[in-house]
Amino acid sequence: MRRTTKGFSFIELLLAVAIIGILSAIAIPAFLGQKKNADLVGDAQQNAKALQMIMETRKADNGIYGPAGAYTWTPQADGTLLASNATIAPLFGTKGSSKMTYTLTIAAGGLTYTLQADDNRTGHAGKIFVTDQTGQQVYP
Repeated sequence: MRRTTKGFSFIELLLAVAIIGILSAIAIPAFLGQKKNADLVGDAQQNAKALQMIMETRKADNGIYGPAGAYTWTPQADGTLLASNATIAPLFGTKGSSKMTYTLTIAAGGLTYTLQADDNRTGHAGKIFVTDQTGQQVYP
């Protein structure tokens, strides 16, 4: 008489578990890195909106955003920002990640600007977010 068995053998189950383990070992760190990057971009957007509100208030008061030029806010070791010109936006402070440099470039005439957030983490240097006075996200 022939005996039939149903189900999977131990080797087949072991192979399936090993494949799932290998795939999760690859996927989980990649997912965590994407989450960290999304948090960083979210912080950049939030801080850019705060600076945009300050600039809109400045334009409503003065008719222009300010004198033409580039103004930067650079993170310090204690988590604060060092402003290149504190008179442009003296109340600007960041929320969330303090590892970003913000550069506000006001065009000639003072009626337009671009705002760029740069990542200063080791090995990740580069721009994260760029917006203009209309609130449009220029990059990415």
